[in-house]
Amino acid sequence: MRAALSLLAVAALLAAGCGGGNTSSPVATTPSAKTSTRNTATAPSTIPLELFYLADDGKLVAERGDVPATQAVASAALHALASAASGTTTEVPDGLSVAIANGDAKVIGASLSKAALAQIVYTLTEFPTVQSVNGQSRQDIEDFRLVPAILVEHPLPEARVSSPLQVTGTADAFEATFEYELKDSAGVVLAKGFTTASSGNGTRGTFELSIPFTVGQAQDGMLVVYESSAADGSRIHIREVPLRLT
Repeated sequence: MRAALSLLAVAALLAAGCGGGNTSSPVATTPSAKTSTRNTATAPSTIPLELFYLADDGKLVAERGDVPATQAVASAALHALASAASGTTTEVPDGLSVAIANGDAKVIGASLSKAALAQIVYTLTEFPTVQSVNGQSRQDIEDFRLVPAILVEHPLPEARVSSPLQVTGTADAFEATFEYELKDSAGVVLAKGFTTASSGNGTRGTFELSIPFTVGQAQDGMLVVYESSAADGSRIHIREVPLRLT
């Protein structure tokens, strides 16, 4: 499932030049007659990306990362993956380079572990111009067993969300069905239910759900997705996504 984070802008930048390392120049403001005559430079603009790291169970987890605006978006994404987001780990080494042709991103510069390749494949295939990395697609990565049974791709952790909460991702669950809860800052369940992915039982499918909720004021919250064990009904394959409910 493709990300909604500025993909049109990212696609344009990728088409302009993914493999290079030249970044855009800082944007400078022009003094007006009512302001100081001193030149004032604003901070460089950034591009929000969905980056995949490793959770504490060693499986992929989606995080938001902001990289400097550049024509070499894929290169910037690889560099960002080399530094783990809070609460995660990474196996992606720094110093990698990438060139994209015919939908495949060729990444060179170091040997890649299966976990590193999984991170890179999931990150770069968020771009519309990339379908595989070093010949490996998302479907190929399934064989590595590094993708969680339920992978929430949107919203990303710490996102500010309003009702109805839109949730998308992929899942490989028994009979393609899993459950969810949305909790407020006190742990009170605001909404709960179940959804069905497009496929399951060993084949990963996509899912999309809309969760209405009401809060009296902006507060922290938690989206919890899980599967109920067919053996004893206990919760398995639990994933939690911290959010800011507004």
